[in-house]
Amino acid sequence: MQDSQPSPTTTAPRPFSVVPPPRQSLLAARHPGVRPPLDVRQTFVLMFVAAVLYGLLAYLVGSMLSEGVHTSVTTELWMLLVMAALVGLGLIALALPVRRAGHVLWRASQFGSLVALGVALFTLFMAAWLADTPLMLAGIVAALSAIVLNIALWSTNVRRWCHE
Repeated sequence: MQDSQPSPTTTAPRPFSVVPPPRQSLLAARHPGVRPPLDVRQTFVLMFVAAVLYGLLAYLVGSMLSEGVHTSVTTELWMLLVMAALVGLGLIALALPVRRAGHVLWRASQFGSLVALGVALFTLFMAAWLADTPLMLAGIVAALSAIVLNIALWSTNVRRWCHE
């Protein structure tokens, strides 16, 4: 009869480790092997849709700048272009942590959705100031998507999914 012994466990840190082990990583799945609820999957898709809308908003503002606008609004339009592009990229970058239930990055995506709402409101302000109908329509669509995204991130099963 053999006497079985468990293999020795090492408590030594991993050499040259900068990234924490996968279980403690910010991007690691907190529910491995479990399919996310429908609300989480819909919010994931909604973040990509909102990012595309903000990309189209940035394109619209860029085309306005290339056509030539009055010099008194050039700075504000460049600010709007940069903010819309950054919000779109931020929403794309923060969509995956929501699906994987990363709590810290989920909070960051909530902040990003609030910034997206602020950019949409700034778009509506600029559209009213310039009396530009296409910019007004783009601002309304961006504001509606930001409102729906905020509702999805703050008050659905996403909250429970990311807290567990």
